[in-house]
Order: sequence, then structure tokens, then C-alpha cells
Amino acid sequence: MQPKYTNSARYKCLEYLKKHSVDLYLSYCGIEKCDPGHSYGPTMRSEFLLHYILSGRGIFQVDGKTYHLEKNHAFLIYPNEITYYKADEIDPWSYIWIGFGGVKAEVCLNRASFDRNNRVNVFNCRNRLLECVKGMLNASKLTYANDLKRSSFLFMFLAHLIDDKISSGTQNITYDYPYQVYVEHALEFIDHNYEKDIKVSDIANYIGIDRSYFTNIFKKVMHISPQNYLINYRMEKACNLLKTTTLPIRTIAYQVGYSDALTFSKVFKNIYQVSPKTYRMQNEKLIQSNKKGT
Repeated sequence: MQPKYTNSARYKCLEYLKKHSVDLYLSYCGIEKCDPGHSYGPTMRSEFLLHYILSGRGIFQVDGKTYHLEKNHAFLIYPNEITYYKADEIDPWSYIWIGFGGVKAEVCLNRASFDRNNRVNVFNCRNRLLECVKGMLNASKLTYANDLKRSSFLFMFLAHLIDDKISSGTQNITYDYPYQVYVEHALEFIDHNYEKDIKVSDIANYIGIDRSYFTNIFKKVMHISPQNYLINYRMEKACNLLKTTTLPIRTIAYQVGYSDALTFSKVFKNIYQVSPKTYRMQNEKLIQSNKKGT
């Protein structure tokens, strides 16, 4: 079935989209500037349906409750339930909507603070949500590339909802992956960036988790703090450079993330009980001794 696409001054809609994913898929979407008193229902939907109000006012009725809504409110309709909504007679609303489903749909909605007991939320990311829906509508032609575009805009739409709740402080930050996954990302980041002036907070920010939480899980997995691991990693790299090159100490310091050679030397000596210069000399003597022995 070809998707139904409507484009007028007051109403834009894309419907009857073929399901391409089990996890999360878009069924339809649209944007409308409603006439005074315009209503929909009572009716049922087979997918999740989320409306976001761009301007104006209206009411939403579900489970015997009536919600009076306005700009920046979003209201959620669950599959297979009877609902009714109506634009205000004086200040009718304009809204965008997305209909979607998949096994991950409810999880995403829960992360955005929606559930059956909390159908209405306020979001302050109006422009980002609107751009996502416009992107879906612009990808109306039935092509593989447009399938990907619509899916990406759906994911971004839901991500904006979740980010908005977290940034507003109304949703607790949750960590979705096992400790090991975060730590592996941290180790990879250190391996690629140890020569830069990175700190533990930079590693945590890159991964996207709280610094204290990162420190705790890193210790549990690696049995060492991330700060000490970073220092040891840099010093191991420095040892290798001292043994295999004739680079000046200040250059080696810079190459392992220290802009100040004196600070580097102090850290090095604290770990190996000798200065970088002495370490290099001892290694050279050891090499010469081994050569004589052969």
C-alpha cells in the first residue's frame, strides 16, 4: 500500500506507513492547525499516538478523566483504548502528532515520564520536535532512503523528549548498560586520548554518565581508580618512549599528556622511584650489558 500523504495550508499528514522494524516503527505523523471546536473521537487506535501542542488550547479525555491542555503539553494515547480530544472554541490548538509502535515503544515513553497513570507531560523542546515531524513529512515518498530518514526522525523525536525531561530535572538519570560496557568505552577513550590534557571528568562526559558513578563502576571493574589508571597508562607509554627513542624528556612529557615536564618528572619518580633521565640511563646500561653478555 502506498502511504497516504496530505499537504494543505492547515493540515499535513503522512499515513499507512509499512512496518519495517519490530523494535520501533513509525505508522503515521502529521501537523494541523485545528478549527475552533474541532474534535476527534471517541475512537481507538492500534498504535501509540502522541500529540504535542504547538499553540492554543483544548481538552483530552481518557479513562473518565478530562485534561485541559495548552502550548507545550503532550498527551499520550495507548493502543486499543477509547479517547476523545477537542480544540478550544476560542483559542483552538495547533499540534503535531506521531503514531508508532514496536517492542521498545513503551520503554521509550516511560523514559520520557509517560505511563498509564501519567498521560500528560510538558516539554520545552518545541522546535526540535517540530523539525522531526517536518522531516518525516518531507520523506513521504516510498523509497528505502526515506524509510531510513523517517526512522531516524522518530528516534530523534523520542530522544528529545527523554533529554528534555532529564535536563529539566523531572526525570532521574538512568544508566542502561552493564558496568563493563561503560568501562570498555572509557578504556578506549583513554587509549585514543591519553596524550591530550584529559581528566576523569572528560572521560565521564564523553561516555555520558555522572563522574562519581563512573569512578565507582570503574573501581569495581578495574580495581583501581580511573585517575590512577590514567596516570599508570601514561607512565607506561612514557617508559616505552624512554627506552625506544632519544626524544627529550619535555617532548615525551608532552606526548603522554603533560604540558609541564617538571610535573611529569615528579609523577614518574613517584611511581618508579627514579627520574625519567635516570630510568633511561639505567635501561641503556642494561642493554649494553646484555650485548656484552652475548
